[in-house]
Amino acid sequence: MAENHPSTGRLEKVKGEHIHALCCISEAQNQEFIDDLIEFEFLAKDESGVFYIPEWREEQPYVAQADERSSAARAAAKIRWEAKGSGQKAEQGKKRNARGNAPALQMQCSNTNSNTLKSPPAPPRGGQTQPVPVSEIVALYREALPELPEPREETEKLAKDIAARWKKPERQSLEWWAWFFALVRECPYLMGEGKDGWRASLGWLVNKGSMDKVLGGEYPTKGQATGGARPVRSYSLEESEQMRIAAEAAEAADNAGAPPG
Repeated sequence: MAENHPSTGRLEKVKGEHIHALCCISEAQNQEFIDDLIEFEFLAKDESGVFYIPEWREEQPYVAQADERSSAARAAAKIRWEAKGSGQKAEQGKKRNARGNAPALQMQCSNTNSNTLKSPPAPPRGGQTQPVPVSEIVALYREALPELPEPREETEKLAKDIAARWKKPERQSLEWWAWFFALVRECPYLMGEGKDGWRASLGWLVNKGSMDKVLGGEYPTKGQATGGARPVRSYSLEESEQMRIAAEAAEAADNAGAPPG
């Protein structure tokens, strides 16, 4: 339930035989097993025939509120980003009104002397670089995707990979990263809903090849899986195992601070 229906506690489109298969119940025990679950209130069934777990949101508030936390994280990131942009515009307005020669004014307003984000972000010019908010991106990941593996620490490799992905101008804002993590949340396979139960980690997501696959639509979203224009890709056991091994290698390298071998 926590992996597939965390918000509602309702097993939509799940029939009794599915529950039997998941719980490894023999054919002779089928009806008795479901009846016992309902009798002891581990399971319930509404008038439309949908199974659900009674008092799910009260008993599992942290899991049930995962979507709300993700929405709140995206809203908070947007507010922070807009506030920083407004502060930067006000500061630039003051500097334009200040007296002084043009070279000095240009130096004061350069990107190298500013720790704030621009709206929209401009590509670096003339050797100038924008600071990479690694800690804030890690915090966004934690807030938006609490079900995914927790980064143990901000290793040198993790910071290096985030900085490399940040180089593209369109990615140089926390709003873009909040959008990216929201996209990841819409991909069932990345959230651990595949047959092998593998889940994406932050180290895996900021790997160049992995991010390119996510942005390229390699992993279907929930909308695509329920009848969108793009067909759902099914992975073979061999492909799933290769993904799992690659993910574990990336995470191990992330924790060790060295590139995967």
